Amino acid sequence: MLAVGFFCCVLTAQAWAQPPQHVRAEVLADVSSVQAGKPFWLGVRLSVDPGWHVYWKNPGDAGLPTQVKFTVPDGFTVGPLQYPTPQRIDQAGNILALAYEDSVLLLAKVTPPDHLPADFHGEFQAAISWLVCSQVCLPGKATESLTLGASESAQPANRELFDQWISQLPVDANESADVADVHSNADNKGDCSIEIAWRSGTPDSVEFLPGTLDDYTIGNTVVKSSHHTTVISFTVQPLAGMSPPPTTLEAVVGYASKDGKRRGAKISVALPSWSANNR
Repeated sequence: MLAVGFFCCVLTAQAWAQPPQHVRAEVLADVSSVQAGKPFWLGVRLSVDPGWHVYWKNPGDAGLPTQVKFTVPDGFTVGPLQYPTPQRIDQAGNILALAYEDSVLLLAKVTPPDHLPADFHGEFQAAISWLVCSQVCLPGKATESLTLGASESAQPANRELFDQWISQLPVDANESADVADVHSNADNKGDCSIEIAWRSGTPDSVEFLPGTLDDYTIGNTVVKSSHHTTVISFTVQPLAGMSPPPTTLEAVVGYASKDGKRRGAKISVALPSWSANNR
């Protein structure tokens, strides 16, 4: 994974016991009532004070991932937690944070059972934990819930909010409306590259957002764009004493689309095996 650097923060046992600070959490759905067998979105919105940030599933060089555990009524199923495309925040000491400022909506798809009683009222609960950082870092947690009834049709709610954040979920590069072609390469010395051909010119603010990678550190990232192409180069090196087998780095390339909206394209980079001779 990315090397875990020192925290420029204060983490104490007492801090965990304090009320959440600088972050407000709430559970929302994109429906006001549910329909048997028809999936809907459940979301946790975190509103973050100005100047503070919370972290993506891979926090970067330091920090902790924001996590949500949903509890739903019997017969309902919950899909994996989905994270919108984060931002790269380059901090003092060459520490990289992959994070969210201002607000974020973390999402999961919920599927009701095929049959629901007409008088159904169910509680959907979220246990949420985060680390919020500015000049210091403070851990926080909350448990929030939402009650929904049943109807013969799924009544919509919060559509503008959910549309905004669903559009920021990373999609496979091959399915992206903005990406024409993508190639990735990694040699056995740890030099890696991703080349992206864009359909309508190079977007603004292209960022490399690597996923968690056990046994490796990632560094020396350079992003260069010209005309319709972006080339991202970086190095991947095993942790001291490790000789990892072949693996795959799952990364996201974040960017601003032509309409100014935040978008993300998921790209896989195949890494070869390592041995002492590679170093």
